Amino acid sequence: MSLFDERILEKEKPILKEKKTSNSLLFDEKEMDKQIACTKKKNPFSLLQLPKAEKKEKLPEVKKSVADIIPIIDQSDSGLFQLKDDGGFFGIWQLQSTDINAMHDQEAGRNIYTLAKTYQGDKDPFKIISLNLPVSTQKQQQYLEKKIREAKNALSLRFLRKKLKELQYLEWGRTNREYFLFLYGPTELAVKERKDQFMRDIQLAVPLLPVSYEKQINLLYKLYNQNAKLGNKQ
Repeated sequence: MSLFDERILEKEKPILKEKKTSNSLLFDEKEMDKQIACTKKKNPFSLLQLPKAEKKEKLPEVKKSVADIIPIIDQSDSGLFQLKDDGGFFGIWQLQSTDINAMHDQEAGRNIYTLAKTYQGDKDPFKIISLNLPVSTQKQQQYLEKKIREAKNALSLRFLRKKLKELQYLEWGRTNREYFLFLYGPTELAVKERKDQFMRDIQLAVPLLPVSYEKQINLLYKLYNQNAKLGNKQ
């Protein structure tokens, strides 16, 4: 008689379950949805945050002085301004404006045609700038101040002081619309030749007037500092 019955052992032999082979994809969509839902609960704005850049962007170089920003190098003896990086020269002249509404139709049409012909015929660059500049009454004020010092009559002294206050108010509170012509060229001679050509073309319609050194500096200061105020409004 055998010690172990083979039939009983076969019945009691444990049945091993086969492992199910998963044929699912590498990324389970349901699992990903669960992870996204959990992330939203923790931080609702985490998915909107952009990934941090590995390298910081290079900041623009800050100019050390105003001379590095303004393209003007110097003013020559002839009154023209020199530009940096071989940009050539330019000059400033004032255009004496005229009221075409007060002219005869034929005269106004002739002036308009003269300006249009000059603009279309000149291929080189130029600019016409209009600015509201303070009224200058310095000469009149100097004259009245001299008269006030010399006045001996109380009535005339009172009248002169009143006129002086009016001129001071005009200089502070009023402006004039003035027009300026900027002519450019590679050399000083080229700018002067262009200026002479402009004078021949438009002198009868809009005369060209010279601009003092102080006024040119104030004009350039205003162009590069548009929020600045000139005259007694500074």
